[in-house]
This record gives sequence, structure tokens and C-alpha cells, in this order.
Amino acid sequence: MGSHDDGRTRAWEAAGRAAAALVNDGDRVGLGTGRAAAAGIRALGARVADGLRCVGVPTSRASQALGRELGIPLARMRGPVDIAFDGADLVTPVGLTVKGAGGALVRERIVDGSAARFLVLVDAPKIGMSLDSWGVLPVATVPFAAEHVALALSDLSPTRRPGRSDDGLAIIDVTVPAGADWERLDARIRAVAGIVDTGLFRVEPRDVLVGAPDGSVRALSEFLPAG
Repeated sequence: MGSHDDGRTRAWEAAGRAAAALVNDGDRVGLGTGRAAAAGIRALGARVADGLRCVGVPTSRASQALGRELGIPLARMRGPVDIAFDGADLVTPVGLTVKGAGGALVRERIVDGSAARFLVLVDAPKIGMSLDSWGVLPVATVPFAAEHVALALSDLSPTRRPGRSDDGLAIIDVTVPAGADWERLDARIRAVAGIVDTGLFRVEPRDVLVGAPDGSVRALSEFLPAG
């Protein structure tokens, strides 16, 4: 188990280094949330220590704390960012992506969506031929509407997470039936009053960086998952 975890950590670190290497002097950089994104933040911190000038725009309190610890200058979300990197729960070969297991999906959408280039950092286990192997879509809603949303989505076995997101939102996980059209279902979910966002993203396969335990990195567009 330990060696498996170590291998995944090395893969995330490789993807993080590759993302940090693409940051140019003077860039505003979106700092994602999660283990792979944290690897990118640490790699960016090393470049800042070596003299790179940039400003980080964090997507969560956790990424803000890590960026501050590493000496990365931080800023609020004011205007677009030049480049952003973040992790994913699962991504398909065409770039359909589920995010939000960490609850930061709304800030991630705002920051990542503003980026001139948005990079997703994963390792091989985060690639699936479809999103069915993940099967869960996070939904962020205003707390007042949480029960209303759960009732409207009752056929999807909604489960509300304890607590609230960094933005004070309620997070509800819904179960997506195998074989469902995720994008069509996402459109149905978004039409429910009170919902702020969901964790379904679409990204460019060339901008998904797949790290490997040996330190190599390939774009998803060059990577063929087993099976």
C-alpha cells in the first residue's frame, strides 16, 4: 500500500513540476485544490524561491495557506488569470472531467474558467473511459435551497455533506446512473433553482498533464488508458 501511495505521489509531483514550469514571469496563477494541485503549488513555490515573479490566486483556504507558507505572493480574484492548474476526481479521454470532491468546485470554476490556459494534473488512475466508474457529481447550492434541491433530485440519491464550503455553500453529492449522458443530466441539475454550480467540467485533452511514478509527464491527448 505504501509503495502504491508513494508512486502516486511521485506522479502528482511530476505533473506539478510540469505545470509550474509553464508559468511565466509576471503571471497571475490560479492555484487549485487537492493533492495534485498541492504538488503544483509546491513546485511553483520552489520557482518563486529561485526568483520567479508571479501572483497566486487560490481556489480554497487550503491552497491559500499552502501558497502563503511557500512564500508565493497571493491576490484576490480580480480579473482573469494567465494560467491555472488544478486536479480532478476523474477525467475521460475526451476531457470530460469531474471535480469537487474537496468541495472547492465553485471557486475552481471561477478561477479556472478565467484562465488563458487551464491545466489539469492527474496520474493514470484518474483516467477513465467514462465517468461511470466515479459515478458521483457534486452539486453546490445555497443552504436555504438544500432541501428543495435534494427533493428535486431525489431520483439521484442525493447526499448532503456535513458543514459548508469555503463560500458557505451546501454541497450535495448525487449518484449518476451508469450509462447516463452526464452533460445532459448536468443541464437538468443546473436548471433547479438554488443551485450555484456542479462539478462537471470539460477541458482540452492536450492540457491534461498525466504524471507517472518515473517522473515522466504526457498530455492526455497522447495517453491511451488501459482497457
